[in-house]
Amino acid sequence: MGTPEFAAYSLAALLKSKHTVAGVVTQPDRSLKRGKTEVCAVKKLALENGLTVLQPNRLRDEADAIRAFGADIGVTAAYGQILNADVLDAFPCGVINVHASLLPKYRGASPIQSAIADGERETGVTIMRTELGLDTGDILSVAKTPIYDGETAGELTVRLAEMGASLLVDTLDNFANITPRKQDDSLATHCKTIKKEEQYINFGCDAECVVNRIRSLSPSPCAKTVINGEVYKIYRARQCDACGAPGEILCSDDKLVIACGRGGIEVLTIQAPSKRALDISEFLRGRRFDKGVICARPQ
Repeated sequence: MGTPEFAAYSLAALLKSKHTVAGVVTQPDRSLKRGKTEVCAVKKLALENGLTVLQPNRLRDEADAIRAFGADIGVTAAYGQILNADVLDAFPCGVINVHASLLPKYRGASPIQSAIADGERETGVTIMRTELGLDTGDILSVAKTPIYDGETAGELTVRLAEMGASLLVDTLDNFANITPRKQDDSLATHCKTIKKEEQYINFGCDAECVVNRIRSLSPSPCAKTVINGEVYKIYRARQCDACGAPGEILCSDDKLVIACGRGGIEVLTIQAPSKRALDISEFLRGRRFDKGVICARPQ
């Protein structure tokens, strides 16, 4: 059970392992403009390998269909729906989940983005038993990794997806010999789905916080700011020495410098409305801003 590219890594690893994939459950196809639909990464891979795919709107109503797969164990990875007791009970050996954090820290929907935004220097993947609580189940196995300087959420997601896929297969290979470990709920933190308004940069924060926030949202949904009434996306930036009002453009000549609550940022990759993302040197050859213009949030 999974949906995005992160989950497809786990499915691919299972297909190459000694274990048999009985079937795949993923979210319904997304409707796009002009009557088109978007097929998720897990469904594409499943169909390429001749697997049966279910796409229920409400998984909780499909326990009988899940049970009909005849699987011993269920695996979830970024599936996107909550499993109820009927679905969990459909598997004799239960359900396990590939979660992209070092549980119990960063339970919830955005563990990778939250870890980067908080300035964490280490993260990892946890394979855990799935229960009715949100990411509260017993830990089966863990793999750790540093978060590299400047690493974006997109880059870290790929690394964790690869780690998670490998750890998943190792966990299943040794499943009978693993002693589950209870989580310490007192150490738990929760991260929610990132809201649209949270994508806009708060330049009142210090420069390190702003840079981390930009990294955490890159490449999607991307950090945004309003300049001269237009929404720009900022994909990469670094800290620099600067002094000015929060959000004030201090330089737009050979580089783009914006003041923060403390220090400033030098923008490295930016995207103008209806344009492609550009390296800042290329961007500034075609467009510049007046010094003193304030980068803001939507009014």
